[in-house]
Amino acid sequence: MSAQPWRCFGLFWLCLLPLAAVAKPAEYRIAMLVYRGCEDACQGFLDYLKLRKVPARVDILDAATDSNRMFAHIAKVKREKPDLVVTWGTTVSLEALGTFDKVDPSRHIVDIPAVFMIVSNPVEARLVPDLQSSGRNITGTRYLVSEEVQLKAARRYLPFDRLGVIYNPQEKNSLQTVANLRQQAASLKFTLIERAVKVTGGKPDPDSLPELVAEVVRAGAQLLYQPPDTFLLMHRAALTGSAVAKGLPVLATAEAPVRDGQALMGIVNRYYTVGQLSAAQAERILIDKVAPSAIPIEAPRNFSFLVNLPVARALKLYPPMQVLKIADVIE
Repeated sequence: MSAQPWRCFGLFWLCLLPLAAVAKPAEYRIAMLVYRGCEDACQGFLDYLKLRKVPARVDILDAATDSNRMFAHIAKVKREKPDLVVTWGTTVSLEALGTFDKVDPSRHIVDIPAVFMIVSNPVEARLVPDLQSSGRNITGTRYLVSEEVQLKAARRYLPFDRLGVIYNPQEKNSLQTVANLRQQAASLKFTLIERAVKVTGGKPDPDSLPELVAEVVRAGAQLLYQPPDTFLLMHRAALTGSAVAKGLPVLATAEAPVRDGQALMGIVNRYYTVGQLSAAQAERILIDKVAPSAIPIEAPRNFSFLVNLPVARALKLYPPMQVLKIADVIE
């Protein structure tokens, strides 16, 4: 009899296991740094957490395209130390996390796990040394379909040998994309016609877009490539509208110029899907306790070929059957 109390004491924690299993999990705090509001990737992230019942409160910190606000948001994150930080876009991610070889703890977020999303080229941007591991307290997703895949797919719709590109000289994504297009021009055998957006008062000037489109047309471009860039995305109506008015089809790297603008086509990874994939990485970090450095930088498995049918009619460039069989047609 005297041994029984000691035996019960030894089983005490085992007896409590069912209670721990049904206890309500803690609510994780996630800070999401965005540049232009909670768009599709942000919504995909939120919807995934809700669907998976991940107990998390997401504080969306929006810079509203103002870098000064972003600096204040980064300071807030460093001060409040949430369980996870999510960064949207290359510019925001670099400002918040730094490059892998130049991290300043006084400026960058280093002691909080981070997931970046909507970054076009994380290796070229030097966020990570390679796609297998960041080597530090971050992971993330890629959203840009490679230029080679985009251009080869676009040629199934519209054969071209003169490609125009209008880019923002102040945007790293744009500059990197133009560099990649130069490489593809040599391997895929086309002439690249480059025009930089004019900078007025230290900012890219949207009023310069129609004339730049006209210059590209005069130079003989058969297709205009719209690179990944927040400025060009915000002014997609002016860019794509000017192109269609000149009879120039546009190939976009993102959904919005095709869905909400007048780009003829886009070979894209959907922002919403990228947001969901980023949330799956966040779940692994928060719930499964996987170190961010152990999670490879991933992209969605399948891209979408978007075709804007009203624009195709306006340009009299109807998609061939081989494209229609695989395309998401926007009426």
